[in-house]
Amino acid sequence: MPFTRRSLLSRLAFGLSLLPAVALAPRSILGTLLFEPEGRLVPPKPLPSNPFQEQDKAVVAMVHGENVEMMLKEGLRLIGGLDRLDPKGKRVLIKPNVVNDHPPPTTTSPQLVSAVVRAVREAGAREIVVADSSGIFRFPTSPNLSATGIRQAAEREGARVLALEDEPWVRVEPTAAKALPHYYISQPVYEADIFINLPVIKTHKFAHYSCSLKNLVGITHPRYRPSVTFLSPDWHERIAELNLAVHPQLTIADGTTVMIAGGPTGGEAAPGNVLLLSGDRIALDAVAVALLRTYGAWPKIMDKGVWEQRQIKRAIELGIGIKGPSQLQLVTHSVSGPNATFEQLVTKIRRDLVA
Repeated sequence: MPFTRRSLLSRLAFGLSLLPAVALAPRSILGTLLFEPEGRLVPPKPLPSNPFQEQDKAVVAMVHGENVEMMLKEGLRLIGGLDRLDPKGKRVLIKPNVVNDHPPPTTTSPQLVSAVVRAVREAGAREIVVADSSGIFRFPTSPNLSATGIRQAAEREGARVLALEDEPWVRVEPTAAKALPHYYISQPVYEADIFINLPVIKTHKFAHYSCSLKNLVGITHPRYRPSVTFLSPDWHERIAELNLAVHPQLTIADGTTVMIAGGPTGGEAAPGNVLLLSGDRIALDAVAVALLRTYGAWPKIMDKGVWEQRQIKRAIELGIGIKGPSQLQLVTHSVSGPNATFEQLVTKIRRDLVA
């Protein structure tokens, strides 16, 4: 995709803003960016079947409310239950969005992390790990996990917490990848029996939006993240291709507070009071984009329809999820009781998904 003049200027400004961070960065960060990591070559994980389907359609649950634990329980019920993942006796890795040390909607809420860890533990998982790697110049991740409250929330529920840049890497060479013929991803994520993705629903200055697909950038070695090649016009396609290595069996998107403009590290926030749950990344992202579009606050997602968003379009080409609205089933519920505003929101989203 060629640059527009505006996008080129925006990326140049972003690059210039990084210069002070690069100059002051610890040697460990500079070394991370300059040199290939060590890591054995492994095959990309095969795409698993989606256990959360009804009549061959990917189910996306959209739950409204103010009590996150109640919302999560209802959302899991609507998609068919956590038992469909068969977590008993397995290693489960849960990946929130901890891009920096800011509160939601920049990062995943600790309340959601706590509720998900508890649900997985009660379902009989043998080991639960909560892990992420922050934005490159927001390293190290470990203090960010503490500052956001995510470490405390996870450990209270019995999970182990990891900063992924401190862990080993594995190399993948997906045959379908064009922008990145090879890259490195976190070994603990690759080796997990079950991978649960906990993104935030938010807008993004360069990726246009950030949700399920984008959240997998955090399991990728920093040298191969889109932000390193900030002048590249194919951010969206790179994000989709980073989803070829491993596949979350379940995504639970945090829309309790939504970033509706700017992002990803700061922007305009609005109360969302929703969770989205699905076993299909494309289906969930489509609903998340439709939700963000109802606010009308971020032009970068308003000039193309839901299914023409470049992350989604490339992900469909790669075959990592559904191909369009005819394969998506949106189910909704408000745990706070009947809510006319929520019903109106659902109507707008449904209309946008088939437009």
